[in-house]
Amino acid sequence: LPPFSAENQKLQGGQFDHADRLFNSIRETWLSASGKGNTSDVKELIPEFFYMPEFLENRFSLDLGEKQSGAKVGDVFLPPWARGSVREFIRKHREALESDYVSENLHHWIDLIFGYKQRGKAAEKSVN
Repeated sequence: LPPFSAENQKLQGGQFDHADRLFNSIRETWLSASGKGNTSDVKELIPEFFYMPEFLENRFSLDLGEKQSGAKVGDVFLPPWARGSVREFIRKHREALESDYVSENLHHWIDLIFGYKQRGKAAEKSVN
């Protein structure tokens, strides 16, 4: 999605990064970032996950390469609950963000990211 795609190419010397390193699967990214596959893979949940379905689609048919498995990289693979719809995926994310559970627990995340659980014993206890 321009202008991000052009900036990404500049960062990689005029081409896209290796296809195996590009974001193209919610499931694979979650498994890697949650420590199930790679404990050094740190990711942030960017705002686009809550308002911009277009960032999950390769609308301009950019040649993002082919993975070692032979699969071409294109649109991001969504979880089954999104029912193949980027709009449904974003809608569900917004619904979750506005839920009572998030409202009741958001302060814990704030403590991890900005507060006292960033360092020291509290951080260790929180596995931060």
